[in-house]
Amino acid sequence: MLYTPIFPFIVMTLLVLLAAVAMAVAITNIFRVELRFRDELAERVKFSRLDKMLAKRNIKREHYLHTESVTNIENQVRSCESFSMTEQCDQALKDSEPSDLSFCPNDEDFESIAKKL
Repeated sequence: MLYTPIFPFIVMTLLVLLAAVAMAVAITNIFRVELRFRDELAERVKFSRLDKMLAKRNIKREHYLHTESVTNIENQVRSCESFSMTEQCDQALKDSEPSDLSFCPNDEDFESIAKKL
């Protein structure tokens, strides 16, 4: 008779434990997906003009990737990829001397990032 009230408590405890394990697994999977997404985004940045523009402005890629939001980075990559004046951009990126980079569609964003450094 004494064991009857304990049985529901044991069942509830097991259900709570199962829910906690399921939540831990789900959170771990979310972190993995986020890391994979950020790695893919870092690769897109690395192999684009945007990476060279960051270097030209003395902004470290790692700092940029960790401080900017994913949405901002995606928007900036898209702006860079769709930019029509690629010859002017390539020439400015090749020049060893400081040059006017105001033509860049991400100029204001990069200026803001550089000021935070």
